[in-house]
Amino acid sequence: MKKNIIIALLVSLIMLSGCSGKINNSDNSDAQDNIFEITDLGICSNDNPSLPTNARVPWDLIVVDGKIFVGTGDFDSNSGPTSIWTYDDTTKKWTASASVDQEAIAKFVNFNGQTIALGTDPIGDPEYADCYVLKNGTWQTFSSIKGALHVFDAEVYNGSTYYGLGTENNTCVVVKQDLTTGTYKDIPLYKNGVDVITALEKTSNVKNKRVYDLFSVNGRLFCAFSCSYTTGKTTIEFFELKDDKFEFCQAFKNANLKMNKIVKNQVLFNSDAIYGNSCFLSLGDLYKTENFIQFDKIDVPNNACVTDMYVEKSNGQETLYVLATVKESEEFKNVIFTLVDDKLTELFSFNSYASALSFTKCDNVFYVGLGGAESENADNGKILKIEHCSE
Repeated sequence: MKKNIIIALLVSLIMLSGCSGKINNSDNSDAQDNIFEITDLGICSNDNPSLPTNARVPWDLIVVDGKIFVGTGDFDSNSGPTSIWTYDDTTKKWTASASVDQEAIAKFVNFNGQTIALGTDPIGDPEYADCYVLKNGTWQTFSSIKGALHVFDAEVYNGSTYYGLGTENNTCVVVKQDLTTGTYKDIPLYKNGVDVITALEKTSNVKNKRVYDLFSVNGRLFCAFSCSYTTGKTTIEFFELKDDKFEFCQAFKNANLKMNKIVKNQVLFNSDAIYGNSCFLSLGDLYKTENFIQFDKIDVPNNACVTDMYVEKSNGQETLYVLATVKESEEFKNVIFTLVDDKLTELFSFNSYASALSFTKCDNVFYVGLGGAESENADNGKILKIEHCSE
């Protein structure tokens, strides 16, 4: 039986080598009992030849009712509208489950039993930032936030929904939506008794004020705020929600960040996981924290850049999977790790011409999206199905 599986794996890899962009299973001598088979599901947007390759980047993947959904789009070319793509493993076909007037769908979130797609940068009239909810296989408008451009994250906390926003000309970077009335309220960020956004509005060399992530940890809500300076400096600051305002916790300087090496022009987290009593998050490097004041760095083999994380919950147990990538010569080595006792153990790895940017898991199957730094890479938008084969 094992011999047959190995033969099937080799045949699969030979078939992949003929596709656009070579994908090879790397030798993993430490995981000989873990046998995986790679299936190339293709590029979900291939039926749209007018779409530029940088608009195929798969920012996030999620499995709902056995179907895989992919949020794609470009970062700063305003090439929308974009589609939310879905793959049916029964028909082996990609279809556009929605076309939305957004530059990109950067993240899916689950709360209150609903699957929400977050819109980043509406095309046309950018007066409202929109999110969409999946109902009966179709996407409907879930929220419209006036005065915002980007919705980077959303989190339900104490009966309200909080949205992390991106804005250039407004003072709103976090809003709170009452789930009963649907009304919105701006939530300010404070540092040393001063409203951070109001202070930055007076500084002419500051742009791109953004809350990229929200974290609900141990009954407390935190956010990650970033702003860019015309001098090229970028800061990441963490805040905790206290009495309807966020109070400053800790800052990371530009020297701590290496995400831009993988995701061009982008310090977009979307790579975090609540595992146990801690939050694990990526700034390229992997960190663990409970209070967003003390950060413990987790060693990542080969100094790879962490691009995504996924927590699997089964039979009362949790498993944290970490996706990381590092460029080796003309290819990227992409690795899926598991975390045990704060140490990463390689589960599976493969090489490709585009970095592995996002992934999800369903049963014994991983789905991985390729894309990233090289915005015109022909493999941008390619989705791989990686199955764990038992003996």
